[in-house]
Amino acid sequence: MIHALIWIAGFLILSLLVGMAYQRFGEGRDRRLHPPPGKFVDLGTHRLHLLQEGQGSPTIILEAGLMSTNLSWTEIQRKLAESYRVVTYDRAGLGWSDIGPMPRTAERIVDELHSLLELAAIPAPYVLVGHSFGGLTMPLFAARYPEKITGMVLVDPVVPAEWNPPSEQDLKRASIGSIVCRRAALLSRAGVIRFVAFLLNSKARKAAAHIVRLISRGTPADSGTVSSPWFWNLPPNERQMASVFWVQEKFCNTIASQLENLPGSAQRIADMDNLCDKPVVILSAKFTPPKRREQHMLISQHLPQGRHVLADKSTHWIMQDQPELVLDAIHAVAQSNFSANDYPKTVNQ
Repeated sequence: MIHALIWIAGFLILSLLVGMAYQRFGEGRDRRLHPPPGKFVDLGTHRLHLLQEGQGSPTIILEAGLMSTNLSWTEIQRKLAESYRVVTYDRAGLGWSDIGPMPRTAERIVDELHSLLELAAIPAPYVLVGHSFGGLTMPLFAARYPEKITGMVLVDPVVPAEWNPPSEQDLKRASIGSIVCRRAALLSRAGVIRFVAFLLNSKARKAAAHIVRLISRGTPADSGTVSSPWFWNLPPNERQMASVFWVQEKFCNTIASQLENLPGSAQRIADMDNLCDKPVVILSAKFTPPKRREQHMLISQHLPQGRHVLADKSTHWIMQDQPELVLDAIHAVAQSNFSANDYPKTVNQ
């Protein structure tokens, strides 16, 4: 019996060591095959990856969604760079950026973005553009640094009312998501998550699906599978890089912390009297939950220069489905072109 236990323990230790070596080798290979398109800026505690294109004023700052990177803005950035200086970046722990200090609150993220812009000598004024989770960071930046911004565009943003206070269902989903991410962070050290990605890329989908269900137990049926819409709705270039970015421990721990801090981040925004007195456009996707879309409209109506646009042919990824709406909104804010005839309070497109 004792000998059997020793053999089992030895096998487990050997498997762990092999998995850790597999993970380190894979990370080194990924760095060689997928170098960052931009540059690193050292904040002192960690480095952030920044990509700058174009010239002109104002500067357009593009903020990605909860799990996304600068890649979600590739086409929009290319178009905007014809007329403006455009900046995208990866938040700490995501994409090519280093993991940053915890917890990952909206306030910390805004502090880091401000430091990034200062250290990289990115000139103001800024037009702030945030997708999804960016609805909790860009308004906070606008409120803290009003003298540095020209206006703001929010693309199907998360709104404070969703998490302040959160519904019992949303709180449960965020809690489960955080637990699964912490679980995945531990497994990523041993190369398990990387191995699942390998199985997916080698078409062994049934084996991959079984492992994913084990790792994701407790999640809703539509999210704990290899067919999750959270994955397949991503822009193609970002979906391709998931097997590089999502298999890293830093990614899993960062997403877990962002989820854990959603209620506090939302409360911080909800407590502010005035988010922005500059031009603001909020775009809602057709398939946005009705309560979120109603909040988009209410927020825009209460802002001094707010506008609401319904993208009636779009999923959550409006910049992929109807990029012209996002571009038009950014141009309108950048040029302060908010005449009643050309850009009414509410628009369906």
